[in-house]
Amino acid sequence: MNKQEIIYVGAWGADIQGVNNPEAGDGGIKAYDAKTFELVSKVTPDVNVGSMAVAKNGRYIYATDERKDLGGVHGNGGGIASYSVDEDGKLSFLNEVSSAGAYPCYITVDSQNRYAFAANHGNHEEVITRSVRTEQGTYVAKRFFDEGSIAMFPINADGSLSECCELKVLEGSSDLPLFQWTSHPHSVCLDPTENYLLCADKGCDLIHVYKIDYEEGTLNEIWAQETEKGSGPRHIAFHPTQPVLYCNSEQNHTVHSYSFNSKTGEMNHLERAVTVSDNYQPKDDPTDIFAHNQTADLKIHKSGNYLYVSNRGDDSIAAYRLSENGKMELIEIVSSGGAIPRSINFDLAGNHIYVVNQRSGTINKFLVDEANGKLTNTGSEIQVNNPVNIQFG
Repeated sequence: MNKQEIIYVGAWGADIQGVNNPEAGDGGIKAYDAKTFELVSKVTPDVNVGSMAVAKNGRYIYATDERKDLGGVHGNGGGIASYSVDEDGKLSFLNEVSSAGAYPCYITVDSQNRYAFAANHGNHEEVITRSVRTEQGTYVAKRFFDEGSIAMFPINADGSLSECCELKVLEGSSDLPLFQWTSHPHSVCLDPTENYLLCADKGCDLIHVYKIDYEEGTLNEIWAQETEKGSGPRHIAFHPTQPVLYCNSEQNHTVHSYSFNSKTGEMNHLERAVTVSDNYQPKDDPTDIFAHNQTADLKIHKSGNYLYVSNRGDDSIAAYRLSENGKMELIEIVSSGGAIPRSINFDLAGNHIYVVNQRSGTINKFLVDEANGKLTNTGSEIQVNNPVNIQFG
């Protein structure tokens, strides 16, 4: 639709994870000309844009407002915002609705623009105390965390959003202290048929599979895939031609492949690969939450030949050659060009991959060698404070 390819960068206005100076800039979405890196549009600087989804027709963008104080009221949860896009890539705010949870961190939309789906991450550090009655009839104090949930939102004819029509609250915990005290869904992903919605819950070490009823606007869970204990599954990517998906684990710097049955929604684990070098050593800095490497994002090249995973802490991109049956062969691990690479994405042609280095505040451009999958830092970059997500349109 656009005359020129546009880069959309989502940023946090608040210092949610201690990775940047909260007073150094603002949030919202910034649109850049992909050739010149000229700023085309800038909207809603008060929105903590943790994730974006571009409608298939290119006319709308949907974004999470990653917070817990929507409307300035603590405890009000987060929001989901909608925007229209004109022919020059300029954005106009349409509306924002409650995410029906706290800290919504990921969003996706179906290809027909019927529904938006979001993951509400919640917060494991903020708790409330309530009294509960035991089976013996006595009373004790118990701590309660924010809900982790996935939410479904109807999209109106004008591209704006309606309030949440379906919500699935995820419960449980896993082995790691703090990070896995409670459920933390970190992404939602549609399978290629768009009949299923998958959710990676890094708090419970599970990948949930839901059957979508588009007529009723509901989700029905049909499968829950257990992952390695303490691994923290974070993001999911489907292979473009094979019945295989890939999921990176935040807490143990690994990436896993799974077979996926598009008729039943069932999964099976295939292979595990490590995303850092054999001589990797964590940093000796107890004040840095990324002193121990955490994977962040993963993307598959449109050819289906290569997979890329970003490492926060090691500040690198791991590249793999993909073959049948989910096999992954490490090609190289290269510097991300900055610090804390939270998000990665390909341009529309698939010739370049852009790395969102959050702490250093740069978007770094890498050339993809389609013959071997290797990456070359072009030296081109966009400077943005607190960037966390990137999309193209």
